[in-house]
Amino acid sequence: MRILYLSVTVPFPPTDGGRIRVLNLLKQIAKKNQVTFLSLETTPTDDEGIEYLRRLGIDAHLVPLGPSLPPLDLRTVARSFFKRKPITVARYDLPAFGRKFHSLLQNNTFDLIHYAMFHAAQYHVNTHPPTLLSQHNVDSRIWQRLCEQTANPLRRFIFWTQKRAFERYERVMSSRFDAVAVVSEIDRALLREHCPDLTIGVVPNGVDIELYQPNPALEEEATLIYTGSMDWQPNEDAVLYFAEEIFPRVQANHPDLRFYVVGKSPTPRVQKLAQRPGFIVTGGVEDIKPYIARAAVYVVPLRIGGGTRLKILEALAMEKAVVSTSVGEEGLNLVHGEEIMIADEPVHFADIVSRLITDKQMRQRIGRRGRRRVEADYDWKQIGGKLQRLYEGITKRQGKTRM
Repeated sequence: MRILYLSVTVPFPPTDGGRIRVLNLLKQIAKKNQVTFLSLETTPTDDEGIEYLRRLGIDAHLVPLGPSLPPLDLRTVARSFFKRKPITVARYDLPAFGRKFHSLLQNNTFDLIHYAMFHAAQYHVNTHPPTLLSQHNVDSRIWQRLCEQTANPLRRFIFWTQKRAFERYERVMSSRFDAVAVVSEIDRALLREHCPDLTIGVVPNGVDIELYQPNPALEEEATLIYTGSMDWQPNEDAVLYFAEEIFPRVQANHPDLRFYVVGKSPTPRVQKLAQRPGFIVTGGVEDIKPYIARAAVYVVPLRIGGGTRLKILEALAMEKAVVSTSVGEEGLNLVHGEEIMIADEPVHFADIVSRLITDKQMRQRIGRRGRRRVEADYDWKQIGGKLQRLYEGITKRQGKTRM
């Protein structure tokens, strides 16, 4: 098949969950299809990322952005209001990207167009090839949870307006596509509330089980880790919540406790944690695997989120005992007490972490079972096959419609 894949960010290097997902899906579909990829230049490394994709056999194109991505200022807010788009979507409403997209459509023949998230979906056109929208989460759910977790009235109002904007956008935009791919059954049910007649396929998140291998020799006692892009508010909230409500309780039992906060672009509030005893804030790192290997326990104290967490799958692939909130584990259907430990109250969360630090056999047992689970259900090779079957189903239905 000849597939045109649109994403507003270049997925290499894979520095966050969205890029990790897009890169691994591209790797899999490029094995069986002729893939053309279009993206925006949003970071200084994007030229290198495009070259990496070309080495995979992908016809990759990059639209220069100029000095920088438009800021989230009053102009962007006004544009989102008049065009009736969420602010984070309107930020990527750029004429140069639309022109290049139309040029590719005019000069090539495609069997299917794949739009990655609403940032790309806003460029949707009524074309002859069938179209697929892939969603990494249900955005309105994230903004709803942001509303619930903030006490600031102004911030709560802003979050509420974006929740409403995404609810409308999910309803209006999703129905324009021949199918939508989501990452979990939970997300499928949420989206179906807005679009009951839509064809919705589940293409889960995954992990490269050959790349993420256990390395027990690097493990350190009383060492915890959390990973993620630290400029993403759900991650910032998780780290600050853990620092205030959970870490001190664990530290009371383990005075030498260390907590690694690993991820790019830490906010000032996250950076400030490095001043506290036991906290290490690394910023972006070239390779996250040695940091995960160092940890005795991987913590996921998320209170805000949607979709499913790639970070959990990566930790499980490395046979780490993971302690998560229900929000963090949402959509993965892991077995509590066997493949993961789940706790929503700070005292309960801290007690489980303390127990795992002390009980090496328990955390090794959970880690081994977690590894077996991701091998069985979350290998990117299997997930790529699910996306391929979704492609084929869409094009087959479209072909029958035209007969």
